[in-house]
Amino acid sequence: MVLAGLAGPIVFLAGLILMLLVVPWERVKELALVGLVGGLALAFLVIYLMQNYFGFWAFRRVDLINVGGIPLFLAASWFPLIIVFSHLLAQYKNIMPLLLILLAFPLGATLLHLLLRANGMLFYRHWNLPLTFILSLGIHLVIMAYLYAAGMLDNLRGLNRTPNET
Repeated sequence: MVLAGLAGPIVFLAGLILMLLVVPWERVKELALVGLVGGLALAFLVIYLMQNYFGFWAFRRVDLINVGGIPLFLAASWFPLIIVFSHLLAQYKNIMPLLLILLAFPLGATLLHLLLRANGMLFYRHWNLPLTFILSLGIHLVIMAYLYAAGMLDNLRGLNRTPNET
């Protein structure tokens, strides 16, 4: 097993660096609550349900610190990543970049699961990578719907109009 106990901290650090490189600090502060609820709290809920309640996943030696069997740094990595996701969604008015953003994050989560499985740090029971992608896509759609409903994605308001409509 390569990097035993360090995968979670590495993913968290990578997410934090990405956030600091991509998202202006003022915007990080604006999106902090979204990162806390849609990121950290939701990560704890999803991991708890999928691992501890339903038993679909089992993490082994993925993190330095575990809380109730939940890898703390891995769960915390959702905080900066959801801030990056939220910020990027608000930057574009064209459908193509929005679809790419919406697909990139679930693909990233699925790739991470693939790497963790290949490294013997994540085990599936009655679960698979396509389900991971679908679950992650659903979570990101819910976060996107919340951001839209909260008025944080005003750039999306005109997407359903044709060019002739005003």
